Amino acid sequence: QNGLLQKLLQEDTHDYDLIVIGGGSGGLSCAKEAAILGKKVMVLDFVVPSPQGSSWGLGGTCVNVGCIPKKLMHQAALLGQALQDSRKFGWDYSQQGA
Repeated sequence: QNGLLQKLLQEDTHDYDLIVIGGGSGGLSCAKEAAILGKKVMVLDFVVPSPQGSSWGLGGTCVNVGCIPKKLMHQAALLGQALQDSRKFGWDYSQQGA
């Protein structure tokens, strides 16, 4: 709509061995492996900001709002439960700041 694509198409051509569509976990892994093998790679990733203003992009859902953050929260919950359970086995600790 703003003519950016037209401007890019009028410039010198660009030569890539691989163009990856999507900057999620799979796309970035593919691009990295190709680059390691000496290939010239372009990654295309498009993100529409959410109504809350979030504009996370590269890494995709898993890295930014899915698997990885969920695993961090799950591990924190497990740690809290393990600390509570440890008292049953004779561990003693103080809860500072609680």
